[in-house]
Amino acid sequence: MPSVTAIRIQTLLWAVLGVLFLLSAPILWAASPLVLVAVAALGAGLGLVVEWAIRPYRHRWRRSALVGGALACTLVAAPLYWLVLQPALHPLAVPRVTLGDGTRQVVFQGMVHVGSEQFYRSVVYDMIRARDAGYVLYFEGTLPGTPEATAWLNAAVHADGDLNAQYARVAQACGMQFQGDFLGFVQRQAAIDPAHIISADVSVTEMYDEWQRLVAARPELAQAMAADGANAGGLSISRLLDIVSGLGDRQRDFLATACRGAFTMLLGRAESQNDMNLVVLDFRNRKLADRIAADADQDIYITHGSGHFPGLLEEMRKRNPSWQILSTTWSTAILPPDDAVGHLPAGADR
Repeated sequence: MPSVTAIRIQTLLWAVLGVLFLLSAPILWAASPLVLVAVAALGAGLGLVVEWAIRPYRHRWRRSALVGGALACTLVAAPLYWLVLQPALHPLAVPRVTLGDGTRQVVFQGMVHVGSEQFYRSVVYDMIRARDAGYVLYFEGTLPGTPEATAWLNAAVHADGDLNAQYARVAQACGMQFQGDFLGFVQRQAAIDPAHIISADVSVTEMYDEWQRLVAARPELAQAMAADGANAGGLSISRLLDIVSGLGDRQRDFLATACRGAFTMLLGRAESQNDMNLVVLDFRNRKLADRIAADADQDIYITHGSGHFPGLLEEMRKRNPSWQILSTTWSTAILPPDDAVGHLPAGADR
């Protein structure tokens, strides 16, 4: 007969296992009921195999199947829970930095290509206030280039079409927004007031010409880019998005939640050391710093990718060592969607 202590321990372990299963089952069900059934069945089968291997003459089939199924669901759901909780546990914060050189100010608003609607609305509000206060608005957005330059850039970033269109599709798949949908008014205003609302970026052709110049001095860069393209294995964002578009509503909702977690993790990491950064970051930072220096009498409000700020500040200080950080505030770029639906009390709509 097992001791009282052993019975208590077994009861506690069963309770813990039951709680873990109840926590894991909903997230697997959200992915698909078939996923829950398949994982539980696979775990139960593995549990039976282990039981047979350990106790070849004395089997507890039902217990082994239950333990195996519950453990399998828990192990599969744990990383998914971790991914889904990332936006809440480690929010992706982007900076709004005010710089001064003693005579004027430059505000750098960090951006992400895909984010929450709340974030973009707050940025647009700040931009309008800055414009009304007399700031010149600089916004990010590479200008079109020649077909050859465009093909080079698409190959370099493993894109297979219009980058903005792909960003918009990614945003839709992840239940977020594409920044171009909210900053479009800036581009329209730039045509009306080009002196104060400026697309302060380079063209794809300029980036390509800079890359050609770098390759002429360092031929190994071309070899590294070719190797990177080969390692990509033909992975296509468009193909992945086509697969997502064919999923059911339940699967798309689950994928959107997981996608926000993945974006939080990926965008929260430091910039990787990549040869393309010589053009995508360094070259564009130099050109932007040159433009800021040329507008010596203007306060400037910049919306640019957050990864540009360290290099941009370094380039600005090369041209004018007086630049100092006056203040820094932070905002969360990726949040859960705010399209909640509730119910009024019965009779309230009469």
